[in-house]
Amino acid sequence: MQVNCFINGRCEEVLRSFDNCSVDFVLTSPPYADQRSYGVDNASIKPDKYVEWFGPMAREIYRVLKDNGSFVLNINDKVVNGFQHTYVFELVLFLCKELNFNLVRDYIWHNPSTPPNIYGTGKYGRTKKSHEYCFWFSKGDKWTFNLDPIRKKYSPDMAKYLEGKGKGGREDNIRPSTHSFNCAVKWTNHGGADPGSVISIANTSSNDTFFKLCKERGVLHPARFPVQLAEFFILSGTNEGDLVLDPFSGSGTTCFVAEKYNRKWIGIDANKDYCDLALERMKLDL
Repeated sequence: MQVNCFINGRCEEVLRSFDNCSVDFVLTSPPYADQRSYGVDNASIKPDKYVEWFGPMAREIYRVLKDNGSFVLNINDKVVNGFQHTYVFELVLFLCKELNFNLVRDYIWHNPSTPPNIYGTGKYGRTKKSHEYCFWFSKGDKWTFNLDPIRKKYSPDMAKYLEGKGKGGREDNIRPSTHSFNCAVKWTNHGGADPGSVISIANTSSNDTFFKLCKERGVLHPARFPVQLAEFFILSGTNEGDLVLDPFSGSGTTCFVAEKYNRKWIGIDANKDYCDLALERMKLDL
């Protein structure tokens, strides 16, 4: 199996040529329901048909994953006939109940730069949506997870606890949640805090290399998640030398980050222009 390459083709067809249990980690963001065509036929999927459409691809992803491998799915839902459609949650249930994936954690990608839209008027009964979902699945009972690379910087207030300058014992520091903390002792410095399950990254890169290449060639550019989001999952979910797969590689962000951090990678996309430009972006930016 060739690695460190982009493969043009539909992922369910390309993946059939992969060996069982050959991939360490899958990170992808497939076309969302009723969204743009992505430059290929039959890429716009109705919400009611989404699980049926994604099912064959999900089966191949499960097959090629190693027993200790993980699959991270970035996806978003939409409002249909006045209400938020449930296809995202139906898909999660399908992956777990029908394909036997384990749901490790549901992450929220919060985009603080989400622009104003029609919901901001208040007349549609809801706020604008400023987050997407990132569901982390494992194939087996064990999976790679590295917390240290994704720790966030301690707050200034945390310094006093790390230095043993907090006040009061456990009985003096009981929170409304019933959690209690002994602040009279020196806390262990882990190099940063657990970032939690809400990842706040602004998706504001509208003039990066891939966008410029698309503009120069007259190619409709795909929706892209930020590099920092891919870094969060690849650094925490893989080790150097692992094989990372993105079966809907688009602009190649997953593969770009994998290469940057010494992982092997394979990107698959049905749009040949995206494959070509993603490879060119890789050469220019790394």
